[in-house]
Amino acid sequence: MNQIDIPPVLVTGATGRVGRVVIDQLLDAGVPVRALTRRSEAAALLPAKVEVFAGDLTVPESLDPALSGAGAVFLVWTAPPQTAAAVVERLAAHVRRVVFLSSPHQTPHPLFQQPNPMAVLHADIERLIAATGLESTIIRPGMFASNSLAWWAPAIRAGEVVRWPYSAAESAPRHRSRRGADALSGRIRRRRLRPYRPRITDPSRAGGRHR
Repeated sequence: MNQIDIPPVLVTGATGRVGRVVIDQLLDAGVPVRALTRRSEAAALLPAKVEVFAGDLTVPESLDPALSGAGAVFLVWTAPPQTAAAVVERLAAHVRRVVFLSSPHQTPHPLFQQPNPMAVLHADIERLIAATGLESTIIRPGMFASNSLAWWAPAIRAGEVVRWPYSAAESAPRHRSRRGADALSGRIRRRRLRPYRPRITDPSRAGGRHR
Protein backbone atom coordinates (compact mmCIF):
# COMPACT_ATOMS: atom_id res chain seq x y z
CA MET A 1 0.00 0.00 0.00
CA ASN A 2 1.51 3.32 -0.96
CA GLN A 3 0.88 6.75 0.49
CA ILE A 4 -1.72 7.56 -2.15
CA ASP A 5 -3.88 4.71 -0.86
CA ILE A 6 -3.76 5.90 2.75
CA PRO A 7 -6.34 8.48 3.81
CA PRO A 8 -4.79 11.40 5.65
CA VAL A 9 -4.83 11.79 9.40
CA LEU A 10 -5.94 15.17 10.71
CA VAL A 11 -3.94 16.30 13.73
CA THR A 12 -5.44 18.95 15.99
CA GLY A 13 -3.12 20.70 18.38
CA ALA A 14 -0.62 20.25 15.57
CA THR A 15 1.87 22.85 16.79
CA GLY A 16 1.70 21.73 20.42
CA ARG A 17 4.10 19.47 22.27
CA VAL A 18 2.37 16.17 21.59
CA GLY A 19 0.73 17.02 18.27
CA ARG A 20 4.04 17.99 16.75
CA VAL A 21 5.55 14.64 17.73
CA VAL A 22 2.54 12.78 16.32
CA ILE A 23 3.02 14.56 13.00
CA ASP A 24 6.66 13.52 12.80
CA GLN A 25 5.87 9.91 13.65
CA LEU A 26 3.08 9.68 11.08
CA LEU A 27 5.24 11.18 8.35
CA ASP A 28 8.04 8.75 9.20
CA ALA A 29 5.51 5.92 8.75
CA GLY A 30 4.46 7.22 5.33
CA VAL A 31 1.03 8.38 6.46
CA PRO A 32 -0.31 11.62 4.88
CA VAL A 33 -0.87 14.29 7.51
CA ARG A 34 -3.16 17.27 7.77
CA ALA A 35 -2.65 19.87 10.48
CA LEU A 36 -5.38 22.03 11.96
CA THR A 37 -4.22 25.40 13.22
CA ARG A 38 -5.67 28.76 14.13
CA ARG A 39 -2.43 30.67 13.61
CA SER A 40 -0.80 30.70 10.19
CA GLU A 41 2.54 31.83 11.60
CA ALA A 42 2.75 28.70 13.77
CA ALA A 43 2.00 26.48 10.79
CA ALA A 44 5.09 27.83 9.03
CA LEU A 45 7.18 25.70 11.40
CA LEU A 46 5.56 22.44 10.27
CA PRO A 47 7.21 20.08 7.75
CA ALA A 48 6.61 20.86 4.10
CA LYS A 49 4.77 17.56 3.55
CA VAL A 50 2.02 18.53 5.99
CA GLU A 51 -1.19 19.88 4.47
CA VAL A 52 -2.22 22.80 6.67
CA PHE A 53 -5.84 23.84 7.23
CA ALA A 54 -7.14 26.82 9.11
CA GLY A 55 -9.78 25.89 11.65
CA ASP A 56 -11.02 26.53 15.16
CA LEU A 57 -12.67 24.10 17.57
CA THR A 58 -14.91 26.94 18.75
CA VAL A 59 -16.30 27.22 15.20
CA PRO A 60 -17.24 23.61 14.33
CA GLU A 61 -18.14 24.32 10.69
CA SER A 62 -14.60 25.60 10.10
CA LEU A 63 -13.35 22.01 10.46
CA ASP A 64 -15.22 20.67 7.43
CA PRO A 65 -12.54 21.33 4.78
CA ALA A 66 -9.87 19.63 6.90
CA LEU A 67 -12.12 16.65 7.67
CA SER A 68 -13.27 16.06 4.09
CA GLY A 69 -11.53 12.93 2.84
CA ALA A 70 -9.64 12.28 6.08
CA GLY A 71 -9.57 8.80 7.57
CA ALA A 72 -8.79 9.55 11.21
CA VAL A 73 -8.35 12.40 13.64
CA PHE A 74 -5.95 12.89 16.51
CA LEU A 75 -7.96 15.10 18.84
CA VAL A 76 -6.44 17.40 21.43
CA TRP A 77 -9.18 19.55 22.94
CA THR A 78 -7.91 23.13 23.26
CA ALA A 79 -11.18 25.04 23.50
CA PRO A 80 -14.02 25.74 25.95
CA PRO A 81 -16.56 22.92 26.33
CA GLN A 82 -19.51 24.59 24.62
CA THR A 83 -18.76 23.31 21.11
CA ALA A 84 -17.50 19.84 22.03
CA ALA A 85 -20.73 18.06 21.05
CA ALA A 86 -20.90 19.81 17.67
CA VAL A 87 -17.25 19.06 16.93
CA VAL A 88 -17.59 15.35 17.77
CA GLU A 89 -20.71 15.20 15.62
CA ARG A 90 -18.72 16.57 12.69
CA LEU A 91 -15.93 14.07 13.27
CA ALA A 92 -18.44 11.24 13.13
CA ALA A 93 -19.84 12.56 9.88
CA HIS A 94 -16.48 12.56 8.11
CA VAL A 95 -14.00 10.04 9.54
CA ARG A 96 -13.87 6.45 10.73
CA ARG A 97 -11.59 6.76 13.71
CA VAL A 98 -10.63 9.23 16.40
CA VAL A 99 -7.76 9.10 18.86
CA PHE A 100 -8.45 11.39 21.80
CA LEU A 101 -5.75 12.68 24.14
CA SER A 102 -7.64 12.66 27.43
CA SER A 103 -6.41 12.70 31.04
CA PRO A 104 -6.10 10.12 33.87
CA HIS A 105 -9.50 10.94 35.37
CA GLN A 106 -10.18 7.26 36.12
CA THR A 107 -6.89 6.66 37.93
CA PRO A 108 -7.82 5.91 41.58
CA HIS A 109 -5.30 8.20 43.23
CA PRO A 110 -6.03 11.42 45.16
CA LEU A 111 -3.80 13.43 42.83
CA PHE A 112 -6.05 12.57 39.87
CA GLN A 113 -9.37 12.40 41.72
CA GLN A 114 -9.37 15.90 43.18
CA PRO A 115 -11.85 18.34 41.58
CA ASN A 116 -10.58 19.22 38.13
CA PRO A 117 -12.71 20.94 35.44
CA MET A 118 -10.41 19.67 32.68
CA ALA A 119 -10.89 16.07 33.79
CA VAL A 120 -14.66 16.58 33.74
CA LEU A 121 -14.43 17.99 30.23
CA HIS A 122 -12.30 15.08 29.03
CA ALA A 123 -14.75 12.55 30.50
CA ASP A 124 -17.64 14.31 28.76
CA ILE A 125 -15.82 14.25 25.41
CA GLU A 126 -15.09 10.55 25.85
CA ARG A 127 -18.81 9.93 26.34
CA LEU A 128 -19.66 11.99 23.26
CA ILE A 129 -17.21 9.97 21.16
CA ALA A 130 -18.57 6.66 22.47
CA ALA A 131 -22.14 7.71 21.68
CA THR A 132 -21.33 8.28 17.99
CA GLY A 133 -20.15 4.73 17.38
CA LEU A 134 -16.84 5.96 15.99
CA GLU A 135 -13.85 3.65 16.15
CA SER A 136 -11.86 5.24 18.93
CA THR A 137 -8.77 5.02 21.05
CA ILE A 138 -8.67 7.01 24.28
CA ILE A 139 -5.28 7.99 25.64
CA ARG A 140 -5.24 8.83 29.37
CA PRO A 141 -1.63 9.78 30.09
CA GLY A 142 -0.30 10.79 33.45
CA MET A 143 2.33 13.43 33.97
CA PHE A 144 4.47 14.63 31.07
CA ALA A 145 8.13 14.90 31.98
CA SER A 146 8.36 18.19 30.09
CA ASN A 147 5.96 19.79 32.59
CA SER A 148 8.77 19.85 35.13
CA LEU A 149 10.47 22.56 33.07
CA ALA A 150 7.70 24.94 34.07
CA TRP A 151 6.81 23.52 37.48
CA TRP A 152 10.17 22.74 39.09
CA ALA A 153 13.03 24.11 37.00
CA PRO A 154 12.69 27.78 38.05
CA ALA A 155 12.80 26.89 41.75
CA ILE A 156 15.75 24.56 41.25
CA ARG A 157 17.69 27.20 39.30
CA ALA A 158 17.00 29.74 42.04
CA GLY A 159 18.07 27.34 44.77
CA GLU A 160 14.62 27.49 46.32
CA VAL A 161 12.38 24.78 47.77
CA VAL A 162 10.49 22.76 45.15
CA ARG A 163 6.87 22.71 46.26
CA TRP A 164 4.37 20.13 45.06
CA PRO A 165 1.13 18.65 46.45
CA TYR A 166 1.04 14.98 47.41
CA SER A 167 4.80 14.73 47.83
CA ALA A 168 4.49 11.02 48.60
CA ALA A 169 2.51 10.31 45.45
CA GLU A 170 4.14 7.93 43.01
CA SER A 171 4.16 8.88 39.34
CA ALA A 172 5.97 7.89 36.18
CA PRO A 173 6.55 10.98 34.03
CA ARG A 174 7.28 10.22 30.40
CA HIS A 175 8.73 12.25 27.60
CA ARG A 176 6.17 13.54 25.13
CA SER A 177 7.92 11.76 22.27
CA ARG A 178 7.10 8.45 23.91
CA ARG A 179 3.43 9.42 24.16
CA GLY A 180 3.36 10.24 20.49
CA ALA A 181 5.43 7.32 19.28
CA ASP A 182 3.98 4.58 21.46
CA ALA A 183 0.35 5.54 21.33
CA LEU A 184 -0.41 7.52 18.25
CA SER A 185 1.75 6.73 15.25
CA GLY A 186 2.05 3.72 13.00
CA ARG A 187 1.54 2.25 9.60
CA ILE A 188 -1.77 1.65 7.88
CA ARG A 189 -0.64 -1.80 6.76
CA ARG A 190 -2.79 -4.61 8.08
CA ARG A 191 -0.30 -6.72 9.96
CA ARG A 192 0.20 -8.02 13.46
CA LEU A 193 1.41 -5.24 15.72
CA ARG A 194 3.40 -5.50 18.87
CA PRO A 195 1.15 -5.71 21.97
CA TYR A 196 -0.03 -2.75 24.07
CA ARG A 197 1.01 -0.16 21.49
CA PRO A 198 -2.17 1.36 20.04
CA ARG A 199 -1.79 2.92 16.59
CA ILE A 200 -3.76 5.81 15.22
CA THR A 201 -4.05 4.19 11.79
CA ASP A 202 -4.60 0.57 12.83
CA PRO A 203 -8.23 -0.66 12.96
CA SER A 204 -7.39 -3.46 15.42
CA ARG A 205 -6.62 -0.87 18.10
CA ALA A 206 -10.02 0.84 18.01
CA GLY A 207 -11.91 1.00 21.26
CA GLY A 208 -8.84 0.94 23.46
CA ARG A 209 -8.27 2.82 26.66
CA HIS A 210 -4.60 3.45 27.30
CA ARG A 211 -2.63 5.13 30.09
